[in-house]
Amino acid sequence: MIQDLFSMDNKICVVTGGSSGLGSYMAQGFLEAGAARVYITARSADKLKTKAEELSGLARGECIALPGDLETMDGVDSLSNDLHDREDYIDVLVNNAGVGTGGFFDRITSEEWDMTMNLNLKSPFFLTRALHDLLKANATLEDPSRVLFTSSVCASEVFAHVLAYSTSKNAIEHLTSQLALRLCDDHIHVNTIAPGRFFSEMTRGSWADPEAESYQAELKRIPAHRYGGLEDMAGVAIMLCSRAGSYFTGEVLNLDGGHKLRH
Repeated sequence: MIQDLFSMDNKICVVTGGSSGLGSYMAQGFLEAGAARVYITARSADKLKTKAEELSGLARGECIALPGDLETMDGVDSLSNDLHDREDYIDVLVNNAGVGTGGFFDRITSEEWDMTMNLNLKSPFFLTRALHDLLKANATLEDPSRVLFTSSVCASEVFAHVLAYSTSKNAIEHLTSQLALRLCDDHIHVNTIAPGRFFSEMTRGSWADPEAESYQAELKRIPAHRYGGLEDMAGVAIMLCSRAGSYFTGEVLNLDGGHKLRH
């Protein structure tokens, strides 16, 4: 039973922002759990191709690179068109592409605000809508399609130095419940993972020097006393997108090593 519960056998998945960090962790997890194809997107074509080749070598499924810029609606439409040309349906959409900009109240520019909202909030919604027909094409009551968003512990806290970022992630968590209710009748379940500190490109400045006092102090503040890694993110994503998580919808799962307990 356990193998069937957490199986992604023959699933078709799309992971935006999949060339590194959290997105690559989820893509790898899906492939190793049996997915047939996992499409990953990012702006850097070379980096994306290298990651797709690496992940394709880890399992029997194929990882396919689809370079593009999801900050713009042209990028969203291009990705949607490409996927419609390639597939009759998709089982999983992970809206993970994002940017951590958007700083202090008196310093943030309108360009930074728009970039943050476009990539973190606007594009995930419109990509989900653009792929709605593919998501419902193979979905059933017993085996619904899944949409995952990536939020952050910043969504539920006040961090003055990432004002736009935390606002966009808070909005994603509200959007989760809105879409979950709207899409349930199409057998599409919608959930969000809100990570705390993870080893990723966005947080590299914090953990690059493991002996640094600031890093060691941060580990002491996290109740689990460590950063999250591949297995932590992949495990939760697989659970949410397999039979094991098919009764979840509209939920925000805090994957933070107890971070919120201290805040």
